[in-house]
Amino acid sequence: MPSVKTTAVVVSFNPDPEIVEQMLIALQAQCHTVIIDNGSSQSSLFALQELAAGFRDVDVLCLEENSGIAHAQNVAINHIIDTRSNSRYILLLDHDSIPDSGMVSTLEETFEALVAQGKSVAAVGPVLYDPRDDKHLDFHKTRYGIWGKIRVAEVDDASPVVEVDSLNSSGTLLATGVYRETGGFDDSLFIDHVETDWCFRARHSGYRLFATTQARLTHHMGDDVCFYWLFGRRRMPYRSPFRHYYIVRNSILLQRRGYVPMSWKFSNILKLLFTTLYFGYYYQDSRKQRKQIFRGIFDGLKGITGRQNNILANNDSAP
Repeated sequence: MPSVKTTAVVVSFNPDPEIVEQMLIALQAQCHTVIIDNGSSQSSLFALQELAAGFRDVDVLCLEENSGIAHAQNVAINHIIDTRSNSRYILLLDHDSIPDSGMVSTLEETFEALVAQGKSVAAVGPVLYDPRDDKHLDFHKTRYGIWGKIRVAEVDDASPVVEVDSLNSSGTLLATGVYRETGGFDDSLFIDHVETDWCFRARHSGYRLFATTQARLTHHMGDDVCFYWLFGRRRMPYRSPFRHYYIVRNSILLQRRGYVPMSWKFSNILKLLFTTLYFGYYYQDSRKQRKQIFRGIFDGLKGITGRQNNILANNDSAP
């Protein structure tokens, strides 16, 4: 039977109907679902509504314009808090994420087992699997004062739950009580690092974050996967110039926030330098990338927040 304790929140923007259908098939046996559409085209919205009507326990909320993922998540979660009193947990999903069978129940059981051990838990997350290069994405964790990663292969099957310092938005199961206490997601960020900011605020408030290798979510990280050489072949997500504007701008905004760990700030500066050099000067669309990366730097330094309409207007795949 589907869980009555969890409601999934899916933010959609001109989604691929085939992937959404796969997601809803996977979710219908696991929990109730609220899809909040973030200003899709009329044809895309109509197709989404028709598709959702064929599944039980699926509600579709519509926003008139793209207000950003943070605002859309806040609207949907507050709707759930007001209308579904049994929902103790919110499962965050992107419109291209497909949970494995039993993922919701595994995350719930993990959350409740940790609470029973006396831990103050804000959220738990699954392993993210990217089918484009058949890779499981690593967990974020500060070790020896350095922001780094725990490889999935390092996690012992006998102890599949690990404490982490941040979680990816898609796949995260969070407690509604903690959401209310932290004040929800920061919609001034619009998109990118929204979940990073929330995770750091939750940890600053004394809560902890965990992940389990016993739950898996198929998820496309970034627009594509690209590879580079640095003491061996490495992978990283490719993102459009539109996305890099927000990633860079919001990274600089987070650098100013006191609750953000110094280990992340230092690592993030190095990552921004690499992003600027690699995508801004060596990638195939480097001219467009460089323009938006530097604009993100200047806007971040000036403290500019929110949606930037002239960037959004030129990007059909914006969330």
